[in-house]
Amino acid sequence: MAKRTTNDFQSRLRKLPHVARLKRWQPFRSADQAELNAAADRIAGPGNWQAVAGWKPADVDCRLFHFATKAEADAMQRWIQESGIETRQVPARYAMPQLTVADYNRKP
Repeated sequence: MAKRTTNDFQSRLRKLPHVARLKRWQPFRSADQAELNAAADRIAGPGNWQAVAGWKPADVDCRLFHFATKAEADAMQRWIQESGIETRQVPARYAMPQLTVADYNRKP
């Protein structure tokens, strides 16, 4: 009989029970994503937080940031509201022509 392994993702979320909610479903620009990650690292330290998509009906349009303490979650929620990251511009669509694949059968 095979031994069952633990669900590492679920056990990590159990260790990080406090949540800050970012209500936005559109993607972020790379600079905004880097700023968001830097703010979470500054508040809780690198590797001491987890971001997941909301799946409950109340959190469907949210990105959830899980933290170990209530103070960290409150600080992140305060930063989200003060920075205005929820209402920042969506990245521009790529409007350049599609690059072609090289034709290896072509003779020079």
